[in-house]
Amino acid sequence: MARIRKNAVQIRFEILEYLFFNSKPQLKTVIWRKSTNLSYDDFIKHLSYLEEKKLVKQTADGYSSLTEDGRKIYIDLRKSLPSLL
Repeated sequence: MARIRKNAVQIRFEILEYLFFNSKPQLKTVIWRKSTNLSYDDFIKHLSYLEEKKLVKQTADGYSSLTEDGRKIYIDLRKSLPSLL
């Protein structure tokens, strides 16, 4: 059975979604294992993008969580993605 490749928006949405429903700060490895089936290197590229856009923040001890902007973007994407895909 062939796997369907997800585009960057879908992958980033899944990371935001995981963090939205798991609001306590999470370790990167936990987010990676629970939100995607990407290689760790590919996951880090997407997580870094979300951090650059200020949608995800990382604490000094290596935990990540959504910013307020990240929560808003997730809600907006959740409303609009079904009509786009």
